[in-house]
Amino acid sequence: CPLHMSLTLVEPDAVKNIGLEMLNESGVEVLLYVFFAGVVMDDNRLKGVVIESKSGREVILAKTVIDCTGDADVAFRAGVPCEQGNAIGGVQPPTLMFAMGGVDTEKLRHSIAEEPRTYLTDFIPSEYFGQNNQFIVVGLRSLMQKAREDGFELPVERTILITGLKDGEVWVNMSRVNGVDGTDPASLSFGEFEGRKQVELIQKYLISYVPGFENAIFSKMAPFLGIRETRRIVGEYVMTAADVLGCARFDDSIAVASYPLDLHHPEGGGCTLEWCGDCYDIPFRSLIPQKIENLIIAGRCISTTHEAMSAIRVMAPCMAMGEAAGRAAKNAVRAGVTPGQIDVN
Repeated sequence: CPLHMSLTLVEPDAVKNIGLEMLNESGVEVLLYVFFAGVVMDDNRLKGVVIESKSGREVILAKTVIDCTGDADVAFRAGVPCEQGNAIGGVQPPTLMFAMGGVDTEKLRHSIAEEPRTYLTDFIPSEYFGQNNQFIVVGLRSLMQKAREDGFELPVERTILITGLKDGEVWVNMSRVNGVDGTDPASLSFGEFEGRKQVELIQKYLISYVPGFENAIFSKMAPFLGIRETRRIVGEYVMTAADVLGCARFDDSIAVASYPLDLHHPEGGGCTLEWCGDCYDIPFRSLIPQKIENLIIAGRCISTTHEAMSAIRVMAPCMAMGEAAGRAAKNAVRAGVTPGQIDVN
């Protein structure tokens, strides 16, 4: 269906609260305010992890460890082979998300629906905006071109807006800081400073050029940079762009995804989107690293190529991988085997 854009809005803090409630109901002992600091190894077996807190260092021993750091921090410290970026090490640039309040979202959507030539959107038909009160805007390139002609040095080529759950709230995905290494604190610090500068400029652009933002005000900013790419493990299977575009099916599938290849160019200058036309599987073998027996990886740092990672890095696939990793860890511990030895079927 061309008008079904598969947009599911969530309230982040409510999701956090529900998640903590579910963990508590399941009897999980949760430790917040701690940081991963190292690994405890016995040859190729990961016996536990070292954590750091205001009280000092502690060791947590485990029969199976799940790395959901997004950066393969545990895997990297344990000696798992990792790759980072494209063939020359370039990674997709991060974004500092922010929200604006007081936006007349009705004016915005009606402007796009009624004047599609003026407010042209990328790949989203104008009819979509006439039928949906909650929506995502990708495009408005002519407005950005006009702003550039007027002297605005905008970091991206497209306006990307997502309506929030509160009236008049719109999230903005438009900052891009090229050259940031998400594993380097100095580079991350540079990205934070530069991202905040960009946010100020983007606000001025929206208020000056985009319908509905005339009386908008800054509302809130993400607590840290949104990192798209750092390390990826080399696992039992390396998922490729051909798998995504070919709608690949695997006997050991643990998740089904449909998000396209969404490559934000490391050198800057926009992004490239390619859809598979249906959906594709994520194989369990891509969650199993080489060398280390009792470690499972979930999230954007599983075993993929640079291109395939751009498709599986978003929230829904990561949630599915996390659930699969948890179930696999439980089954492996109960059976007394390594995660790679369990029967996925």
